[in-house]
Amino acid sequence: MNPLALLAAAPAVPYDKAGRYVAAAFIVFFAIVLIYVGIMATKLQRLERDLSELNSELERRERGHVEAPDAAGTSVGAATAAAATGPAAQPPGATLASAGGADAS
Repeated sequence: MNPLALLAAAPAVPYDKAGRYVAAAFIVFFAIVLIYVGIMATKLQRLERDLSELNSELERRERGHVEAPDAAGTSVGAATAAAATGPAAQPPGATLASAGGADAS
């Protein structure tokens, strides 16, 4: 008998054990796919929530209820209100005179 024919006829794993390995492989594959789908679903929920928050913020800005923030992160109205309060709102040592400026000679 040809040795190649003998190798082709004999299975690598006996048939009585092969069914368990195939079933285990399918279960592992299904679990991995299920975990992947769960991760993608949570990412999608987070993206939808962020998108809805951005849309509502844009609608409020378009209606004029919220002023656009400046580079420091405060709204323009808040910066104007802070500037209108004058030096009384400044912390000690914030002026040139108290920091050894032109008047401290």
